Amino acid sequence: MALATRKSSDIFNKNTGEERDSKTIDTSTETEIRDKFNNGDHILDEGMFENLAPALYAIQQLSEDIEELRRYVQSEITSITSAQSSAITANTAKTGLTSAQTTILSNLANLPTRAGARGTLWNDRGVVKVA
Repeated sequence: MALATRKSSDIFNKNTGEERDSKTIDTSTETEIRDKFNNGDHILDEGMFENLAPALYAIQQLSEDIEELRRYVQSEITSITSAQSSAITANTAKTGLTSAQTTILSNLANLPTRAGARGTLWNDRGVVKVA
């Protein structure tokens, strides 16, 4: 199953030139935001924390979900058994017909394309039928 289209958009970006928009910030602003976060300003300011707490809680849960997905992808999906590896290799190695398959197709091509005497085989557009 493929990934669905992304639902979320960037909170901010670092676009330049004509790509700049209302969410564009410069490197110094990003550094200031990161430093405030690393210093715990969002928790130390009780008024700010009280207002942001529900959103911060939801973001923390999302972060934990993402980390669980990362753990799963690294440990589960990237490891395959030797049997699975052999099956993949065997499947991708098939690039032509076996001699038995070639013989069957040759015999099918040599069958008449119209029903003949009762009990004989004939080729009806690739389907073998009994007259």
